[in-house]
Amino acid sequence: MLRLRKLSQKWWQLSTGKPRRDACNQLTGWGAAVREVGGFLVVDAVASFMGAPVKADEWQIDAVVGGSQKCLGALPGMSLVTFNDRFADEINKRKRIELGVRGEDAQTAANFVPSNYLDLTQLQDYWSPARVNHHTEATIGIYGVHEALRLGVQEEGLANRFARHQQVHQALNNAVKALGLTIFNEGDHEMPMVTCVEIPEALRDTNFQSELLTKFGVEIAASFGSLQGKIWRLGTMGYVAQKGYLVRFISIFGAALLQAGYPADVKAALDAVDQAFA
Repeated sequence: MLRLRKLSQKWWQLSTGKPRRDACNQLTGWGAAVREVGGFLVVDAVASFMGAPVKADEWQIDAVVGGSQKCLGALPGMSLVTFNDRFADEINKRKRIELGVRGEDAQTAANFVPSNYLDLTQLQDYWSPARVNHHTEATIGIYGVHEALRLGVQEEGLANRFARHQQVHQALNNAVKALGLTIFNEGDHEMPMVTCVEIPEALRDTNFQSELLTKFGVEIAASFGSLQGKIWRLGTMGYVAQKGYLVRFISIFGAALLQAGYPADVKAALDAVDQAFA
């Protein structure tokens, strides 16, 4: 699985000629290809979960990991995981039940996972009817996730939720361009909950991000690796992916750009937001 992740990163670099960044990988066909060589397709959907479709069965994904704190908008610190029987059969080859709770008939694999914290086989038993003790559950977090799912799935509906994230993303992109900024690799596997913006040369060696936070109370993310200091990442996830919050952000962001000496067209940006929601 680790090799597959490295292969994915290398594939992105070779196929696009661009540094790796937040993106929605097109997974059609990957599952079948991975199975041909006896591998498992494990997908990181932490940012996209509840903000964009993740078709685990259709795309033949063996395991998906989502996050609670991003598009779902629940408490941080919870990981939502789904995996198929094929994946379960494989990990159970390394199963061990902790000595203090195992019964006399329990069997332990020779190459068991030597960690309680990262042992998914023990977590399976914890959530199964057997209720094998593993840890004290973060019940408040689970109730929070349950409530977030009720609001996001039952009340809003997944199709509406996905459409809302896409509309806000496009409105933000249009506004950013109207400010006079450039979207990094626009249209190239963009995530509908993250907009990557090229930092203008004049602002690359300034304290723009920290001043935006201290003076205006707005935080935007930097990037990592080869893109560090070159792009900003603007997130529109969950509850904040709404027109009202977007208008406030563009107003403040544009004002901060003007104060930093960048000739931002704030009116054009706000008009772009209105047009996207017209």
